[in-house]
Amino acid sequence: MMRALTVTALALGSLPASAVEYRNVTLADGRTLPAEIKGITATEMTLLTPQGTVVVSPNDLRDMQALSAEDYAALPPWKVLVLPFAGEPEFKDDRQFAHLFSLRVLESIPAVSPVAIADLPAAVSQTTKSSLRTCGTDLQCATRHGQDAGADVVVMGRVQSTNDERSLTIGAVFVDAPSARRRTSIPYNESLIERRREITNGLYESLFLAAPDDAEIPTVVLNAKPAPAAGTEPVSLNRLAWAPLPGVTAYKSDNMAGFASALGIVAVGTGASVYIAGHATYSAPQMVAMSALTSYGLTVFVNHLFVKN
Repeated sequence: MMRALTVTALALGSLPASAVEYRNVTLADGRTLPAEIKGITATEMTLLTPQGTVVVSPNDLRDMQALSAEDYAALPPWKVLVLPFAGEPEFKDDRQFAHLFSLRVLESIPAVSPVAIADLPAAVSQTTKSSLRTCGTDLQCATRHGQDAGADVVVMGRVQSTNDERSLTIGAVFVDAPSARRRTSIPYNESLIERRREITNGLYESLFLAAPDDAEIPTVVLNAKPAPAAGTEPVSLNRLAWAPLPGVTAYKSDNMAGFASALGIVAVGTGASVYIAGHATYSAPQMVAMSALTSYGLTVFVNHLFVKN
């Protein structure tokens, strides 16, 4: 405690009281927050960041460095990646609502730029995007692939049922400071839409921000059912069936068993074609072409099976 207060006093003691002064504040969990110091007591320090108010313990203070007003004004927004919410298939509607509503809430927070996986730029590899879709609430997966996607924060969620009661768990992790993570659980029995206030608070808390009063939150956030975010419009399964991705139509339909079966069918079929081609009088280029055509043909075939189902 004394060390933290001493660091704070040394950092602020020589500053004119009338000027607005900004600092890069480094905390014990690894975060560095550009902020204006609004208040300090023996038990808490209040910081005003571009995203809102953050309250920390002086014990968590590790360092403070001067930051010019120009650099503070030029800070980019946080890129917050919202992963698909996990949970059983029976909770699909609640998961989709929570995901889209979270994007809407995050859009209302200053200096926060929320994105879904579908919104990520083409520079982010398909491998990274596919991995992110399967992270669920796995922190290691979220931070590793979130970093590849250029995210500052990854938001995750899960809908589950215990003792005849549903609950929505929302959490976030700072990609460059994995120790900075929080989550909150929201129990509910009625429609999840009725828990918009709690979801809003939970998202602010997961970002270590003080949640504003109702009057300070846009009405569209608390009252409106969110429209699909950019890049999340439904994709035609018939069109997806022609993609060279085994089981993509089953995956988009939340049919994980079908997805696994499709991968197995294509793998076995392709292996068999390679074996047969190896015993035929094909040149090397012909073998490669035959194997590729067989693999793609099987992929399209199984993908269309799940469109029909």
